[in-house]
Amino acid sequence: MGLLDGKVAVVTGAGRGIGRAYALALASEGASVVVNDVGLGLKGGQGGAGLVDGPPVPEVAQAVVDEIRQAGGQATADASDVASIDGAAAVVDTALRAFNDIHIIVNNAGTWTETTVEDIDDRRIDEQFAVHFKGTVGTIRAGFRAMRAAGHGGRIINTVAGVATSGEGGMAAYCAAKAAVASYTGTAAAEGRPLGITVNAISPLAITRQSQRFFFDSGVVDPTDEAAIRHLAPEINVPLVVYLASDLSDHLTGRIFRVTADGFDAAAPIRIKELWSTSNEGVASTSWTVDGVASHGSEIAAQLPLDAVGRAVEMYR
Repeated sequence: MGLLDGKVAVVTGAGRGIGRAYALALASEGASVVVNDVGLGLKGGQGGAGLVDGPPVPEVAQAVVDEIRQAGGQATADASDVASIDGAAAVVDTALRAFNDIHIIVNNAGTWTETTVEDIDDRRIDEQFAVHFKGTVGTIRAGFRAMRAAGHGGRIINTVAGVATSGEGGMAAYCAAKAAVASYTGTAAAEGRPLGITVNAISPLAITRQSQRFFFDSGVVDPTDEAAIRHLAPEINVPLVVYLASDLSDHLTGRIFRVTADGFDAAAPIRIKELWSTSNEGVASTSWTVDGVASHGSEIAAQLPLDAVGRAVEMYR
């Protein structure tokens, strides 16, 4: 018996990397899985930013489907482009056609482009908000409708980024889009609660084809250290996502969790923690003045210093 027996799951961006790990894990726990991926390569190859232009490559998602089926699971491929609300909804439609239901949505698809606050433009903003924000909105809208019609709840897991709160130079459009997803997670959680639909988010960690240059170029991981690379593989995010997809987490909604590491060697512990929950008591006054705010500045502002490891990890999120 699996944790997800009888469930139907959608995973976007599941042809490679973190999404592939999610799809395989959900299937191993008994879920029927829609493996969504446009299958396009990266501009510049491994470690590149942004997807190359061209039609979808369905063979990428199909390869993951074949893995699942060979292991005895159920899956179907989908090459819909989730960079629009309708495109994202099409993935949910695939689940309904193939498996007649939908219980779990993992919004994983995404890419990034280097963008500073001075060279940001409409194209890069639109590109990042399309795949990250519209993709999330589209699956949630379609998923809510289907789950409501079926009369059961559901589990939705979005993808955010720790760097969206702390900031990272050169990732302006990406950070803004991910922050929008974080905000939308809370809104959807509030509306999903009476329907039995939980909506949470994860900020994952892994060395992937998109992130590897930041781990390697920063020097935190030696590109020849195969043991460390295996240790920081996409699979480290799987336990949290399977947990959030299961009924074990039915008491959690509107929460954001982060997978991080206490170091970058092969023995470093992997840490799971809640993100964006730090606050303080603040200060109350019946007559605030500018000087009053200044004098209580250290009490008003939560102190959130980034240590060296946290900064290095956030280089790619």
